[in-house]
Amino acid sequence: MAKEQDICIERTTEIEIDKTAAVIVEQMDDEVTIAIVSVVGFQFQVTAGHARESSRSLAVAAENAEKFRASAKT
Repeated sequence: MAKEQDICIERTTEIEIDKTAAVIVEQMDDEVTIAIVSVVGFQFQVTAGHARESSRSLAVAAENAEKFRASAKT
């Protein structure tokens, strides 16, 4: 069991979606926790690999959405 001073908890991201919802990402040692907080909260832990894969997927989706928005304006 890790000693208290060995535990590292870091809130890496808090993204406010609107005034009533947010996505929070925290990292503690080798665990990544993602929380989707609104009237009802949802929290789950993922591996570092799953976190990277999710990040890449979100980046691709964001890029595609930006391309779609740009093409819709023309």
